[in-house]
Amino acid sequence: APGSWSPQVPAGPRAHWAAGLFSNIWFWRGVAGLLAVATVLILCIQFAVNSSSEKDFAGCPSLELCPADWLYFQRKCYYLSESEASWNSSQNFCSLHNASLLVIENHQELNFTVKITKQDPWIGLYKRNEEFFWINGNALDNKLLEVKGSGNCAYLESKGVSASGCSLTRKWVCSLSTSLA
Repeated sequence: APGSWSPQVPAGPRAHWAAGLFSNIWFWRGVAGLLAVATVLILCIQFAVNSSSEKDFAGCPSLELCPADWLYFQRKCYYLSESEASWNSSQNFCSLHNASLLVIENHQELNFTVKITKQDPWIGLYKRNEEFFWINGNALDNKLLEVKGSGNCAYLESKGVSASGCSLTRKWVCSLSTSLA
């Protein structure tokens, strides 16, 4: 019949790309996997927001890395005290929260804690046999910082670290490594 025949028009590169994309089973499996993960996370967040107890739904990871009123930075939680105490009392407070007075491990952490602290708080550095040690037992790396002053217990200043008598009262900083690091 006249007019029933139409010429075959070759498909352009765009049509071939789209046909290849829609027939690629691995692409669609990847999309399905991403959607599944997103759905689980959305349900977990929704449940955590609406739930009164964290233990009701064990399938969701904890969304809070640090205790309330603690700050998070590079896999550690930090507590800045409002009150003042001696070095030993400050360490006891941190211990009660499964933490210790601040142990500074690198220059980024030093810079961060100098920025967030005020009023020269105690840190977890003390003198034993004329050498400084961190509360975790590690010796002070003098390349990281130098301690000014002649006391036995260290505190953080805007320009670095100094030491004074351990019985003086100061604010303090606790640090705690997160379990989800």
